[in-house]
Amino acid sequence: MPKQQAPSLMGRALRYLSRREHSRQELRKKLLPYAESDIELDELMVKLEAQSWLSDERFAESLVRRKSERYGSLKIVDELKQQGIEGDSLLEIKERLKISDATRAWELWQRKFDSMVTKDPKEKSKQMRYLVSKGFPLSVVTRIVDGRFSPSEEDS
Repeated sequence: MPKQQAPSLMGRALRYLSRREHSRQELRKKLLPYAESDIELDELMVKLEAQSWLSDERFAESLVRRKSERYGSLKIVDELKQQGIEGDSLLEIKERLKISDATRAWELWQRKFDSMVTKDPKEKSKQMRYLVSKGFPLSVVTRIVDGRFSPSEEDS
């Protein structure tokens, strides 16, 4: 039986990209062990971007879609920064997520705690820790846990 040839760098890149979107930084990191040189890898990145196989904007949108139901703007923006997403696209995503933070936090709180506004300090603290750990701003979390937010306020 003939020995299988190792996939080319382009083949590996396309295999990764066919599964899900990757940021330039993330894909570069995954391909680095297989590249003969940094120059070869940089040329491949440019080629993939030119052919629209690789796009940081598409990656960012994909990550936001996957995470926005369960996480707040702070956590999502932090993850985007870690993946090398910067500049105007990051600012635009940050602003868009901030607008919907309260509604998304309220929906998550409702699913987790069954809309249970409580006076018990321990329970209130537990609810606040949960929402803050999910990346929602403290000002939003406080309004929700205190019962001072409802989805109809979304535009305010």
